[in-house]
Amino acid sequence: MAVTRLAVAAALSSAPPSSRRGRAAPSSCRPLPAASCSRAPKSKALRATAAPAADAVDEEAPASSPPSDPGRGVENLVIIGSGPAGYTAAIYAARANLKPVVFEGYQVGGVPGGQLMTTTEVENFPGFPDGITGPDLMDKMRKQAERWGAELHQEDVEFIDVKSRPFVIRSSDREVKSHSVIIATGATAKRLRLPREEEFWSRGISACAICDGASPLYKGQVLAVVGGGDTATEEAIYLTKYACHVHLLVRRDQLRASKAMQDRLIMANVSEYSTTPT
Repeated sequence: MAVTRLAVAAALSSAPPSSRRGRAAPSSCRPLPAASCSRAPKSKALRATAAPAADAVDEEAPASSPPSDPGRGVENLVIIGSGPAGYTAAIYAARANLKPVVFEGYQVGGVPGGQLMTTTEVENFPGFPDGITGPDLMDKMRKQAERWGAELHQEDVEFIDVKSRPFVIRSSDREVKSHSVIIATGATAKRLRLPREEEFWSRGISACAICDGASPLYKGQVLAVVGGGDTATEEAIYLTKYACHVHLLVRRDQLRASKAMQDRLIMANVSEYSTTPT
């Protein structure tokens, strides 16, 4: 699944790009209200797991460190991340009696599970012929890792010392020493780096249709999704449940999405545009 996605809520009043196909937006769509220019407060729940750990490698330890358990020895394995890769590693390691310690990190709403927690339907994972929602799939993986004895902590890793062995891993609540570390922090949604993008993040610009699509800010509006892969088409189709109309802005001359997703896009209330100059 592609990881680049960005849902942009906007009233598209400018002239259409050079190439367009699909139905025109109905004239009954409500105009998008003027957005305030004040900076939106950042959510404390949205904290990346990968960046703090990677940035802290080979740097000096923070002045105040969480206490370590003196009665606890060196762990065999620490896993950082709670997506499919992290949980799969935890299952294999736990079955091998390595007793892995997993730092799941924080996600939206404090729920671990990676980007699949914001996905509606997963149709290409073996064993689920009728598909399964992302949250349900990740819940099953988490329970399976727990069943085999993986120790799970919903904490962000803030520091890793790899200069000597055993490695030292620190979160806000604990310090752990381990012979091995697996970093499975996954990916994050890419941003367009548009002017004033940060200013309007979560106030008209979003990277998660399932999180924000039904909110009053987007419901009943004309929305735009930037991207041409499976993720972008899935987001665009999902948003048709709430939006007045959805525009898909493809940054090349054709879609990269699978044939199945392209066929669904044709049936949905989505207009497709190519932003590649001709």
